[in-house]
Amino acid sequence: MAITFTGNLNLQGITAQMGLKAERAIGVCCEDLLRKAVEVCPKDTGDLRKSGTVQVDKKGIETIGQVGFGGDQTSDYAVIVHEMPNTTNWSEPGTGSKYLENPLKENSQNYLNKIADAVKV
Repeated sequence: MAITFTGNLNLQGITAQMGLKAERAIGVCCEDLLRKAVEVCPKDTGDLRKSGTVQVDKKGIETIGQVGFGGDQTSDYAVIVHEMPNTTNWSEPGTGSKYLENPLKENSQNYLNKIADAVKV
């Protein structure tokens, strides 16, 4: 006895849809991380906060999302401020060092869940 299943699964189409959904979800997560990082990023002149960027790139089947601060002119400053000790007297309460790392750690599971939910078929 045998059971035969037939049908056109269109696996390439499904895979392409999943890739687009993953790319969008990664972009949404990166934008959310940037927003949260800016909220806790130290503010002196505001230049560091304004330098925050999101970039989502597709390389083959891989989607890479990047959130960063600094750009060309303030990259050294962004790293220095990010790594300053917690004992620093910040000009604005609730801001401080690890302004990118801490929000990522606090939200990483949520981001993974959002991406996984987005690619469910």
